[in-house]
Amino acid sequence: MASTSTSTTPELAARPSLVRLGLLGLVAIGILGAALELAFERHWQSPVQLIPWAALALLGLALALLVLRDSPRTTTVVRVIALAVLLASAYGVFMHVSVNHGAGAADPAWDTLSPLTQWWYALTKSVGHAPPLAPGMLAQSALLLTLATLTSRHRMNGR
Repeated sequence: MASTSTSTTPELAARPSLVRLGLLGLVAIGILGAALELAFERHWQSPVQLIPWAALALLGLALALLVLRDSPRTTTVVRVIALAVLLASAYGVFMHVSVNHGAGAADPAWDTLSPLTQWWYALTKSVGHAPPLAPGMLAQSALLLTLATLTSRHRMNGR
């Protein structure tokens, strides 16, 4: 019986490329979606509100680098940028929850709630207007970009 090796078929060889293309496409969609959301919310009223715009610019740069030049050095740069964006995203979640928590103080019954309940309300946007999970869009795109570096051609070829 002849052995059939499926690991060398063109279909399987193309899978990492398709996965990579899909991941890069999702990053591009995430960048565009986050930029639109920020624009719709007019998220540029203070210097702190410019942080996600800078993070999106970094994500766009990293995406372009990964598309245009697939090398070990580029992969390292992209991963460092992704880490910076992840940190900015975490800061954004913290800031949104903190703003919501501060807004809760306007409610006379706020001080009767336990601190855990207060923070839960701030996280779930039961008080305040800042969407705590919106900065998570940045984290998602950064993680997808990092996954795309795992499917880079130089890694797949063992270089």
